[in-house]
Amino acid sequence: MEIINKQAIEANLPDMSTLIAIIKQCYIDYSDKKYVVPPVGHMPLPNGELHIKYGISHVQKYAAIKIASGSYTNHEIGLPNSYGCIMVINADTGFPEYMLQDEGILTDHRTAAAGALMAQTMIGDNSERTFGIVGCGIQGYFQSVYTCHALGINQVLAYDIKSENIQSLKEQLAKHDIEVVPCKSIKALCESCDVITTVTPATSGYIIYDWLKPNAHINAFGCDTEGKQELTENVLQNASLILADSLAQCSHHGELQYLYNDRSQQHIKRKSTEFGTFLKDQARFSTSGLTIADFTGIAPQDIAIANAVIKQ
Repeated sequence: MEIINKQAIEANLPDMSTLIAIIKQCYIDYSDKKYVVPPVGHMPLPNGELHIKYGISHVQKYAAIKIASGSYTNHEIGLPNSYGCIMVINADTGFPEYMLQDEGILTDHRTAAAGALMAQTMIGDNSERTFGIVGCGIQGYFQSVYTCHALGINQVLAYDIKSENIQSLKEQLAKHDIEVVPCKSIKALCESCDVITTVTPATSGYIIYDWLKPNAHINAFGCDTEGKQELTENVLQNASLILADSLAQCSHHGELQYLYNDRSQQHIKRKSTEFGTFLKDQARFSTSGLTIADFTGIAPQDIAIANAVIKQ
C-alpha cells in the first residue's frame, strides 16, 4: 500500500474548475445509482465528532473509506480543528492500494467545490451577485475561495460569533484578492445576500425566512449529524425547491431531518430532490423563489477526489 502525505496530495489536486466538474459528475452518478453507499457512521467525541463514510463506484475501480474527525477546541492547544484520511481499495482484489494522509484537506476541497457548484448552478456567473458566509473557520475560508471563483466575484460578506474569526478570514482571503465585509448580524447578512453559505455547528435554526431576499439561494453545510440545525423550519416551508446531496442522508441527519418525514408536511417531500437528479435535467425544475441546497457530504465525493489525486 502506497502512503501519500498531505504535501504530495496538495501538489496533485486538480484546479478549482476541474474539481467542481468532477464533483458535479459524481453527484449525477450517485443519483443514477452508480455508487453503492452504506449509511454514514457517526460517533461523538468529548469535544467534537468522528464520521466514517465509505462506498464503491461502479464507474471507477476503487472503493474508499474515509475517516474525518476533530475537536472544536483543538485550536486552544495548537492543533487543527479537523483531521482526516482516506483509504483507497482496489475493488477487484479487495486490497488497499493507497492511504491518503490528507489531514482533512481533501474533505475541505471537495466540500467547497460542492458549494461552489450549487451556487454557480443556481445563481450563475454574475459579478452583480452578493455572497455571504456564516461561520468564518477553515470551511468558511475554502467556501469563500471556491464560490468567489465560481461566481466571478471578489467580495464576501461575513458573520461569525467571534470577531477574531472574521479578522482571520479577512487576512486569509486578502491573499486571494478577495475583500471581506463584516456584518454586525446574521439578519443584516441575509438581507444583503443573493447566495448564503452556512458552515456552523449550530443546534438550533438561526436563518429566518423573513430576512431573505425573494430569490436567494442557501447552501447549508453545518447540519451533518442528528440534532444539528442552521435553518428555521419556516425557511424550508417557504422554499420553492430543496436540493439534497443525498435524500437518504439529509432526511436522517441534514436540514431535512425535521420535516421531510413529517406526514403533516408532505409538500416538503414533493419539492425536494437530489443534486444529481437536478443537475442531470435542470429544465424539469423551476428555480424561481427561495432555493436551498442541503449538504451532508457523500462518499462518492471522497471517492471522486481521491481518484483524481491518484491519477495525477
